[in-house]
Amino acid sequence: MVSKVISSLQHPIVKHLVRLRLSSSYRQEQKSLLLSGKKLILETGRSLVFKRLLLPCGAPSLTQIRSEEVLFLPPPLFKKVTGLIHPEPIAAEVSLPEESSLIGLKHLLALDGVSDPGNLGTLLRTALALGWEGVFLTKGCADLFNDKALRAAKGASLSLPYRRGSEEELKKLIEKEALTALAADTKGSPLPSLSFTLPIVLILGSEASGISPALKELSRLVAIPMKGKMESLNVAAAGSILMYELIRLAL
Repeated sequence: MVSKVISSLQHPIVKHLVRLRLSSSYRQEQKSLLLSGKKLILETGRSLVFKRLLLPCGAPSLTQIRSEEVLFLPPPLFKKVTGLIHPEPIAAEVSLPEESSLIGLKHLLALDGVSDPGNLGTLLRTALALGWEGVFLTKGCADLFNDKALRAAKGASLSLPYRRGSEEELKKLIEKEALTALAADTKGSPLPSLSFTLPIVLILGSEASGISPALKELSRLVAIPMKGKMESLNVAAAGSILMYELIRLAL
């Protein structure tokens, strides 16, 4: 394991790490992403070997974490790299997970134009916790490796199989895998009365524009009964309820 100290804000490695945080296209080009936060890194480090581990100057190396290189940085560089005002003094560069075919899964989540990274990350975290097996993201979605999405997902982005693609590619996957497509919609059938057969794909759309007409057309619409004065829920809240209930109904 190679160790070095970096003290300059202009160091090429610092610039590289900042670009990983800010640029989706750069992450794709480098096949890397940036993680920050002690809990996330310790949990991720149980199963992955990091490309780089970033620690405070003078700190002992974390022997339980495997890394090709350890960099020691002063506090101003942690702020620069993580983009946080009060960052935890630990960060890491890790290989970008490869996309999956999502073939053979019984519980699949599909996100259509969910552009808020916080909502996207929360949905991934919930999906992994409840036993959903993969996620398909249309081109209008936020990047699941955006720093805000990563923080909201609490590591789920690195564990849940994923695939990015067009609406047409999602439709072909649904047809090829004979998936029962269920789309969240306030005008859909009440969730408690729903019956379905596995495998299923739950499609969630953005709060602004909902699910595309083409995806609605091939889906059965499902709604959460609302007893209060609210007409709808945040997509992360609604998606979490639907994922929990659909797993329960499938038992």
